[in-house]
Amino acid sequence: MSAPVSAPPSRSRGQALVEYLIVFPSLLLLILGAVQFALLYHMKNTLQYATFAAARQGALKNAKMTTIKDALAAGLTPLFTFKADLASLAKGRAIAAIEVFNPLTAKVELISPTKEAADDFAADDPSDSSKRLIPNDNLMYRPTDAGSSSGMSIQDANLIKVRVTYCAKLVVPVVNVAIYGMVNGIEGAEILAGKFFGDPVATGTATTPNMCSQLKDRFGSVMNDITDAFADVGVDASFLNDALNDISSTVSGFTIPGLDWDIGGYRIPITAEAVVRMQSPARFDK
Repeated sequence: MSAPVSAPPSRSRGQALVEYLIVFPSLLLLILGAVQFALLYHMKNTLQYATFAAARQGALKNAKMTTIKDALAAGLTPLFTFKADLASLAKGRAIAAIEVFNPLTAKVELISPTKEAADDFAADDPSDSSKRLIPNDNLMYRPTDAGSSSGMSIQDANLIKVRVTYCAKLVVPVVNVAIYGMVNGIEGAEILAGKFFGDPVATGTATTPNMCSQLKDRFGSVMNDITDAFADVGVDASFLNDALNDISSTVSGFTIPGLDWDIGGYRIPITAEAVVRMQSPARFDK
């Protein structure tokens, strides 16, 4: 009796491994992206509450910007507090204050009341001759006519509106570079599937920079124009680009002593607004 003939080897052997290697990078990118966007959603919610707290504090303290920023920092403290102890809380509060008062990481705008509203309705501050106050008492009995400069009534001028733009740090590896590149219009290498948004350091100038972009991306196109202008007259000004890159790298990599907090990194802007009725007269300079 002859031995059974074995089946020829299958050509599909190892197919699952090949398919896995093809799908795995995309799957990993989706997972990392989901984690990063969840963190951004948490930051957005925290910023929204902190902005309301800032507007509320401004309503109580004559719309003073320093007070508004301090309340905003207090509201953002949970983002930077990583342990349940007093030392971590103090550290988080200090980091939050640095983030809020640093113009490279946060922008706080007082949308209302405006100086034009002060021109229309403000009276001299009896406690400070260099200041003027927008009255906020007996508003229901005051005229509702719109002011000539501001176009709003005194009732509307007693609504404080605060807008905060915060540069949220992207902390998840791989996707932080991809998201930053897409937001800033930094295109990477061409591949079969389309554009790859790779490492901004190696892929050129940002076409849509914003206030949260690294310095080399915010001012890179301007510096290139200047370099080209110098080149037209035969002057090599490439050192300007090198200087900008060096400064950008220094700022981006700067760590605050004692707090171990890096103020740089890849960041994108998130915005929140809040409106509160004034509980004190808004104070402006004359």
